[in-house]
Amino acid sequence: MKKNYRILIIDDDPTLLLIAQKKLQTHGYQLLTAATGEQGIADALEKSPDLLLLDYELPDMTGLDVCNILRNQPSYGAKPILFIAGKNDYESIDRAFQAGATDFIIKPLNWPILQYRIQYMLRAHEIQLSLLSSEARLAKAQRLAKLVNWEYNHQEKNFQWSETFKELFEINDYGSQNFNLADFTKRVFPDDLYQLENSIQNLIQRQLPFEIEHRIITDQGLEKVVLHVGHFIKNELNNHCDYIGTLQDITERIQSENKIRSLAYFDSLTGLKNRESFITVLNTALAENKKNHSTSALLFIDLDDFKHINDTLGHDVGDLLLCKISERLKNCVRTAENDQQFAPDNSRKSPSAYSDKVNKLSPLDMSRFDLARLGGDEFTVFLSDIQDNKVAATVSHRLLQALNIPFTLNNHEVFVSFSIGIALFPNDGDNVQQLLKNADVAMYHAKECGKNNFQFYQRSMSDKSLYRLSLESDLRNALSNNELYLVYQPLYQLANDRLIGCEALLRWKRPEKGLLMPEKFIPLAEQTGQILVIGQWLFEQISKILEQWLSADLLNEDFKIAVNVSSLQFHQANIIDKVKSSFVDKSLNQYVTFELTETVMMQNAAQNLTKLNLLSDLHINLSIDDFGTGYSSLSYLHQFPVKSVKIDRSFIIQMENEDLINIVKAIIAMAHGMNIKVVAEGIENQQQLDFLKQLGCDIGQGFFLSEPLSLSEFQTLLQQHRST
Repeated sequence: MKKNYRILIIDDDPTLLLIAQKKLQTHGYQLLTAATGEQGIADALEKSPDLLLLDYELPDMTGLDVCNILRNQPSYGAKPILFIAGKNDYESIDRAFQAGATDFIIKPLNWPILQYRIQYMLRAHEIQLSLLSSEARLAKAQRLAKLVNWEYNHQEKNFQWSETFKELFEINDYGSQNFNLADFTKRVFPDDLYQLENSIQNLIQRQLPFEIEHRIITDQGLEKVVLHVGHFIKNELNNHCDYIGTLQDITERIQSENKIRSLAYFDSLTGLKNRESFITVLNTALAENKKNHSTSALLFIDLDDFKHINDTLGHDVGDLLLCKISERLKNCVRTAENDQQFAPDNSRKSPSAYSDKVNKLSPLDMSRFDLARLGGDEFTVFLSDIQDNKVAATVSHRLLQALNIPFTLNNHEVFVSFSIGIALFPNDGDNVQQLLKNADVAMYHAKECGKNNFQFYQRSMSDKSLYRLSLESDLRNALSNNELYLVYQPLYQLANDRLIGCEALLRWKRPEKGLLMPEKFIPLAEQTGQILVIGQWLFEQISKILEQWLSADLLNEDFKIAVNVSSLQFHQANIIDKVKSSFVDKSLNQYVTFELTETVMMQNAAQNLTKLNLLSDLHINLSIDDFGTGYSSLSYLHQFPVKSVKIDRSFIIQMENEDLINIVKAIIAMAHGMNIKVVAEGIENQQQLDFLKQLGCDIGQGFFLSEPLSLSEFQTLLQQHRST
């Protein structure tokens, strides 16, 4: 027993007070006394005794009045009050209990019995306080854990709920006793109701516990996910069962799991499956297709020249394009999947859900036709359980048609094309990796066939693909291994055969594999983006060699060294900064000519004009390469700061063709009319040379005039011409 409990006696009998003080203090109680009801109320509220002994009759009021007043005070509302009643005054005793008395004792007082009564009431009060504290802590813990508990009495057919159910369901108009099963189930998400009702029925009828997740709709219209656990308590004596359960709000956890799952299995930009989830789904699908001896097709889709879009319009626009592409692909694939002409005899059945509760894939994640973004501008479509390869061809044709419609991106109308490679299961591979590899090979073959088409995989493509892969790998190391070098093809002024410049041409000598000409590796360099690194290296080499030639006094004032600038290189956002960093000495720039094709210049001609003018301000000379083979706007051509145009060699080598002769005449006349010099490349015989001189062509180059020379050979040629 706790010592030093304080007991207040409110009684006007001094003898009783004296005896009580003597008797109760021997048991370790502190005794407080009051002779009137008013004084007793004041002491009770001020000194907060642990127990009150209250006489029924007091000088100024009754004990009932005192009890009523104290029970209405929060600080004393639950403390034990022991009434002292007259002998056999049962009516007074009844009124005392109604006023809030805890117990009573009849005069004359039996002090040993009174001591036990006091001890019992104090202990009971401590237990009650502890229970209330536990209930408060439990309620708080339930609120923190977003937990609701219920009990169901099967005999009485009623539910009892913890108070926290109101917070869970966001309701205010139900007491816990009145919220029955029907009230609960009407707040369960309709799609989840069958599972819940079946679980509760099995619990009550068969004593089968359950643990399920389902959704609820709150009275505020909010959707929540709860973890619902149901169990039973069986009394073996009477074979009676009570049923208990808990609901925990796990909405935030589910949202976190979905976010983790989304990051793990879905592309953050487009929302499509990523590589990992696509491979997971396909592994499962192929395993089933093997059992059923089904035919499948894997389509590997690649956006043609996507890097060019990023470089010209920016990565934000590029990302927007990828999102719009994914939407068209989804719509097209969804339509194809529902098309009856593609329906197989026995539709594929989705496998059961994986056991991983965070990174799970459910049957909802799988379709007969699955779509994914593997990364960058690469997409894949898996057509499972198809009748034959005609389905793959038809779907591919539909995809190309859907994607051929121009995209509007931030007020830009963008036309793009796609190349699709198709690998068939099981003929072209019986596993995901083999199918992906062969579909990729077929896709590159589609690009080589002119892009914007689809190609089925053939075994002969693999050898070509391996060569390309080897070439790409070697190209990435070519610069660091000093395998790339320049040769210089002289440019002559045709009127007097004077050397006035050269064109720097790239060569690649692969170790143990021999010399490779630009047409064999430049397209690959452009596809892989390596052309940017090579182009920057080329700028630096030209700058160094010009410094050497100038310091050796080998250059005439009108000397020009021509450099081919690729589309990717020119359309870099920071191309001007790249030029400035390579050609630090601005005075050298007058000797440099950048050759750009018509197509490069005319793509976004208005924007290119600004860039061309900036290059011109740096004293870089500009020339249009392969002139006559592309599409030019004369209005822009007149505005461009172009110093020369180069007639494509295809016109020169067929000059016996009257139509081509007329084109060459027109080009020379137009260029001279705009004070632009004309360069003819590919001169291979005297007849071509004489005819070009007759037409007034300014500058010529070709094997008939000189083959490309090594650096030392060209420097010797420069020295010879400077000395004459």
